Amino acid sequence: MDNDTQINLKFVGYARKSSEDNKERQAASLPEQVFIIEGIKSKYNLEIIEVLQESKSAYSQGRELFGKMLEDIESGKVNAILTWHPNRLARNMTDGGKIIDLIDTGRLIEVKTPSRNYHNTPEDKFMLSLEFSLSKKDSDDKSIVVSRGLDKKCRDGWRPGVAPQGYLNDKGTESGKRQILTDKERFPFIQKIFEIFHNGIPVTEIQRIARDDWHFRTRQKSRSGGKHLCISMIYKILTNPFYCGKFEYPEGSGKWYDGYHEKAVSEDIFDEIQIKLGRKSQYKLKNHQFAYTGSLIHCASCHSAIVGEEKWQCMCSNCKEKFSITKNNKDRCSHCGTLIKDMANPKMLHYVYYRCGRKKDLKCTEETIRLDRLEKQVDEKLSGIKIDPSFMEWAIRQIVEENKKEKDFREGAIENIKHSHDQARIRLDNLLQLKISPENSDGGLLSDSDYKLQKTALENEIKGIEKQLGDVDNRMIQANDQTEKAFTFASRAQERFNTTKDLKVKRDIFMGLGLNLTLHEGKVQFDGPKYITEIEKMKKVAPIIAKRVEPRKEAQNTAFLGEKRFLIPSVLRGWELRPTCKIMSLACTVHYPAYILTNGIIQFYLVFDNNFRTSV
Repeated sequence: MDNDTQINLKFVGYARKSSEDNKERQAASLPEQVFIIEGIKSKYNLEIIEVLQESKSAYSQGRELFGKMLEDIESGKVNAILTWHPNRLARNMTDGGKIIDLIDTGRLIEVKTPSRNYHNTPEDKFMLSLEFSLSKKDSDDKSIVVSRGLDKKCRDGWRPGVAPQGYLNDKGTESGKRQILTDKERFPFIQKIFEIFHNGIPVTEIQRIARDDWHFRTRQKSRSGGKHLCISMIYKILTNPFYCGKFEYPEGSGKWYDGYHEKAVSEDIFDEIQIKLGRKSQYKLKNHQFAYTGSLIHCASCHSAIVGEEKWQCMCSNCKEKFSITKNNKDRCSHCGTLIKDMANPKMLHYVYYRCGRKKDLKCTEETIRLDRLEKQVDEKLSGIKIDPSFMEWAIRQIVEENKKEKDFREGAIENIKHSHDQARIRLDNLLQLKISPENSDGGLLSDSDYKLQKTALENEIKGIEKQLGDVDNRMIQANDQTEKAFTFASRAQERFNTTKDLKVKRDIFMGLGLNLTLHEGKVQFDGPKYITEIEKMKKVAPIIAKRVEPRKEAQNTAFLGEKRFLIPSVLRGWELRPTCKIMSLACTVHYPAYILTNGIIQFYLVFDNNFRTSV
């Protein structure tokens, strides 16, 4: 740069930090950069026209002072930049490209930093471009790390950002693990707002109550807060899904999460409030989750899959007429035109129906069935196969005990199989010796075709014996396990079905009653495994058996039950040789309708019952 010394360099100082909040950790960054700029100015006796200080991220375009600096360079007011590091100038390639272009055109003579000077030479422009690229990559890497951290926080159930009214941000925990805390002072009032609005109190009255009776004020912040609730703020509270445990992040992304913070209102009441306000719950998925759809039930008339749908209705407090809430009528009575939000405590009705999807016949007239009635039918079906727990526990204990007694039988069977395997190996070895013996050199004793045929037969026999050897030790255990699961399902499925709110559990128990279910005239036609049908038939004897094995009669029945134990081995020994299906446990996650269990639990019941009746 021999000619540069002849040019009068007029510098502009540029200092920048990323955050616009002066209370952030980077607040000390600007004074430190300015101090370094002033130090370089004094050391090299530089002419600085002005020093620009900006609190703006360079990750994207749009910095006002940076744009002003470029305009000053293009106009010739300044021709050199003094900054702490190239990444203060640009972290995006558009702004970086503008700097390089100004150097190329000769309007920008020098970019000076404490560690290096950049001029219009290939090496300097390459290094400056590299610095901008590294800054860009650093920003991108940080963006990925931050996004990953925010996604994890959302999956853990904690919404990033400022907590809404009634909640507080946790500032005492390390970053990344902060939760949303309940504002003990304001949270009860937020709950009360939802309660009284749901009971029919209008928003204007709620505002008066909050102001005059509760003396409610918003949370005080450094520059805002400490004010009474306005009407728009109350509407914002009533329509914010965060209060029923749902949140969307980022807003407008369509990604909804379940929050672990304390709920101010139940989801059902929140949904009713949205209907009253003429809105739909934002957090609801387009495809609502129904327990008994997905080709689980088919129409008996046209064989189309049964689909689910939900309906909302409102009982108008003005004309006392009931009307449906639809896409075309969200917020008012269809009879008298009264707005729902103006009604005095309107009654909201919510129903879930299952009906034919009409995929195969658009004119199908099969009846619909309401969810509560469908589940009542399932409950009645489960009630028909429910076994008394006292009998179930006794039966399982006897099966386990008999399994132990079968140990000698299984070991004897294994020894016999091993002996057969050894004999087959010996015959195969003898066959090989005969084939290669000198006396058989001309094939007179054993021809090639005969050797190949006998060898294949022996090898297949050995493989079959090895497979039998691997299966025999598991058959009894598998049979007993399946029987125990059948008892468990029959004994506990009804209670579990009626107490759980998990749709997957309800669906799995429902699947245990059959996989080819049909809906006809508002009734579900069950086609469960044969053991369910047999249990229903034998259900009549279960109360008698259970009564005989009650603890108060245990001494009396011990001898009787002991006499019947000898019946179990014969039943199970026959069962282990027959194909069985996996009995659904309480979770009922697998079902194989092609196999039918007819010999384990069923014969055990029949043999036990027949002898029981004989004894009485």
